[in-house]
Amino acid sequence: MTYRLFAADMDGTLLTDKKTFDIALLRRLIAFMTPRDMFFAAASGNQYQHLQTTFADLHDKIDYVAENGAVVVARGQIIYESLLPKATIDQLLAALTSDPIFAGAQIILSGRDHAYMNRVAPEDVAMAKFYYDSLVVPPNLCAVAANTPIYKIALSWRGQDINQQLDRINHAFPGVRGTSSGRGGIDVIAKHISKATGLMKLEEARQLMPVDVMAFGDNGNDLEMLRHAGCGVAVQNAIAPVKSAANVVLEETNNQDAVLRYIQRYLEETYQTTID
Repeated sequence: MTYRLFAADMDGTLLTDKKTFDIALLRRLIAFMTPRDMFFAAASGNQYQHLQTTFADLHDKIDYVAENGAVVVARGQIIYESLLPKATIDQLLAALTSDPIFAGAQIILSGRDHAYMNRVAPEDVAMAKFYYDSLVVPPNLCAVAANTPIYKIALSWRGQDINQQLDRINHAFPGVRGTSSGRGGIDVIAKHISKATGLMKLEEARQLMPVDVMAFGDNGNDLEMLRHAGCGVAVQNAIAPVKSAANVVLEETNNQDAVLRYIQRYLEETYQTTID
């Protein structure tokens, strides 16, 4: 089987714990793939604007499944987006600020042009800037939600187990679902959205089938994508459910550039060549 689309999660998968990756190797891989009608995609819970910054001069040479599938970009154009209903956002924000189970939540509304964060400790704002460009801390999140298209709500708590909060979100708020994003966080997106649905939109745009896709992941929000792809690959540091869902479990972790090195090995073996 010759795969033509390689889709990789970012944090904990493509990126090392220091938020780096071998950009020189990715540049060589894309140079090899492009004339052969093959594609690389970042499939992430991250904001589209932030992903573009992460890939620097390569940003227009790859595709994106951003916001856990709520935004899909091919050939530099947004080909699909799914917004959270305003009534649902209002209901969730009311619960986040009144229900004791959600006390202390860091809340980020991820929109088309900016991300909007509630007033929390300065160090939390600094940490959030690792994942969001154009981060704004407005006086009132409800006012923002009333006038701004929102793709996703990202939640996190300091040093807490998130299982109770995740369970509450998935049972009390019809039309949305919460999924683990790693780092003790929850991404709240429309119920019908996932990285797998985002990949489907990308496959349509690229005239591909699921069997043409190799996908890489490490956490709960990657499960649907790995099950959807022709070949699902888990990095060694992936959580147990992701390893169980994968067709291949790599011996290397994200800190060893596992994804790009595996793609390199696959292409070199398939095409009987060396990618320098």
